[in-house]
Amino acid sequence: MPDPSIGGLGRPSRRFLPDAGTGGTASPDDPCLVVAGRRLLVGTSGPLPCVADLPTGTEWVPLGSLDGTRVWATGLPTVDDQLGEWHSWPTMAGKVGEPLAALAGRALQVITWRRTHRFCGGCATELADVPGEHARRCPGCNLYVPMQLSPAVLAAITRTTDASTTELLLVRHTYGPTAIWALVAGFVEAGETLEEAVHREAGEEVGLAVHDLAYFGSQPWAMSGPGVLLAGFTARAAPDAEPVADGREIAEARWFALDDLPAELPAAYSISRWLIEHQRTGYSDL
Repeated sequence: MPDPSIGGLGRPSRRFLPDAGTGGTASPDDPCLVVAGRRLLVGTSGPLPCVADLPTGTEWVPLGSLDGTRVWATGLPTVDDQLGEWHSWPTMAGKVGEPLAALAGRALQVITWRRTHRFCGGCATELADVPGEHARRCPGCNLYVPMQLSPAVLAAITRTTDASTTELLLVRHTYGPTAIWALVAGFVEAGETLEEAVHREAGEEVGLAVHDLAYFGSQPWAMSGPGVLLAGFTARAAPDAEPVADGREIAEARWFALDDLPAELPAAYSISRWLIEHQRTGYSDL
């Protein structure tokens, strides 16, 4: 079973371990993530700022640890250019790679959730933090509000032609980075398994029936929203299967020989690229 969490393309051995622990306080040298809207602050002397770079009295939220060092996050109401450069998550992730990309995505998710979940949806009372968790509880009606994730799937679909050539299906979307050749993907519906979502998305987006699904790995993906978790699969289609782009989300869908893939592929830090490289090289420890 391939493990995208260790080694391989874009995945160094450094490890980020998430937690919401309440023990300890932020030290001046601790790395931190600063979020304003959908932008993140880049450090002046390294990829991440440190606690000392922010004004005294800043409220720090624990994210976890990076190589044993506690990491913190905070949110600002607006971008403050005096603090340094600000980037979107995709830009920052492209600069720092993993595991800092996942760390920045978690900061964006946690801070955005805290900003958008201040009041109870049942009785409108202001919510209170639950110690040791990224969750809140209503002191009025006791409603428990955890930070929720939005699962999505993506699939590297291949076919083996009668000439024994293995080809990979790549698509171009009608939205987002439209020049990139990507994989079939979509959000999981309520009451649907991950595998059922792969079958549905393949049918809806490119009109294909797939089989031999195999789980590959997962990755938090802040580009599609602060709570998105991508689950990657490999799948196969019939030798003569031909994709038909739906014209709504998919503008173009084509088979590519594994030794002749286009240059316009997803970023190296993405699970989409890990899946593509896994199919191209057969390397099973990405």
